[in-house]
Amino acid sequence: MPRSPATIVVLEENAAAQELIDQTLRTSGDRVLISNNPMEALGLSRRVRIDLLVGDVGLLERSDPDVVEKLRSVARIVYTNVPGGSSFAQQDSATALSRPFSLEELREAIAAALRDHG
Repeated sequence: MPRSPATIVVLEENAAAQELIDQTLRTSGDRVLISNNPMEALGLSRRVRIDLLVGDVGLLERSDPDVVEKLRSVARIVYTNVPGGSSFAQQDSATALSRPFSLEELREAIAAALRDHG
């Protein structure tokens, strides 16, 4: 059975990756909001209900820990581009996709995170 459309915030610095993830999620009927700034994503969470965050682990690792903690409290996070041995994404038993990952792996991880969270 298909899942309901979700509002997903994508935190990604790379414009090509932003576009690819955006297109992939929109084909599933999701509402996608793109940002390369965790503070901006936190601001979005004050205006819209966010079902899921998809975030580049490198971007989040370089961010203010308080901002990351607040994002974790807003919605479940699917971490992308996780290098081997990184413990950052394991702090909250989150879904972590190692690089490289396929678009199918991304779709499956998002579906599982939404199913487990909902």
